[in-house]
Amino acid sequence: MAIVGTMGAQVRGMGMITIFVTGGIGSGKSTLMRFFEAKGAGVVYADKVGHENLHNAAMKDELRAAFGNKIFDSEGEIVRSELAACAFSSPQNTALLDSITQPRLYEGCLRHIGDLGKSHEVVVLEMAILDGRDDFYRKADIVIAVTTSPEVRIARLMQLRGFSEEDARNRLANQVPEEQRLSIADVVFTNNGSIEEFEAQISLWWEHEIAPRLA
Repeated sequence: MAIVGTMGAQVRGMGMITIFVTGGIGSGKSTLMRFFEAKGAGVVYADKVGHENLHNAAMKDELRAAFGNKIFDSEGEIVRSELAACAFSSPQNTALLDSITQPRLYEGCLRHIGDLGKSHEVVVLEMAILDGRDDFYRKADIVIAVTTSPEVRIARLMQLRGFSEEDARNRLANQVPEEQRLSIADVVFTNNGSIEEFEAQISLWWEHEIAPRLA
C-alpha cells in the first residue's frame, strides 16, 4: 500500500517534478526506478555520481591527505575496497569520508538533475543514503521511501545476489534504521510481495498523483 503525505499531494513549483527515492538494500528501489524510466522520466543514480567523483582531482587530493597513499593503485586511481576499509574502520574515519565526499555527491546529483530537467518533465534521483541526516532531501518535490520487511530483504539478497544469510543479515544490520528514511518520506511504498504487485501499486500512485500534472 502506498501512503501519500501532504507533500506528496502537492508538488512545489510549477516546472519540473523532482522525485527522490530512498530505501534499504533489497527493498526494491531498482524496480521503482525502472518504472520511472519506462514512463519517460530522467533518472539519476547517486552511486554512479559517487563513482564519477572518485576521478575528481581535487577530491583525490583530499582523500589522499585523509587516508594516505594506500587507497590508490599504481595508476593513481582510488581503489574503492581500500578506501572503504580505511573509512569504515572507525566512526571518526567514516565521518571524515562523508565530510569529503558528500558535498560533491550532492553537487553532482543536482547538476545531473538540472541537466535532465531541460528535457524531462519528471526527474528521479535514487539515493540510498537519503535518510534525513541533513536537509538535502528538501531539494525534492516528492520523497519516496520503499520499505520491506527484514526477512523479505534477506531472502531477496540470498536469491538474487547470492549472499549468504550471514552476509545478508550483516548488510541490514549496518544500514540506517528504517524509521529515519520513513520520517522524511512523502510517499511510502511497502514492497513485501511480488514484483507484479509492487508495479501495480506504483502504477496506481503514478496515475492518481503524477499523470494528471503532466497532462
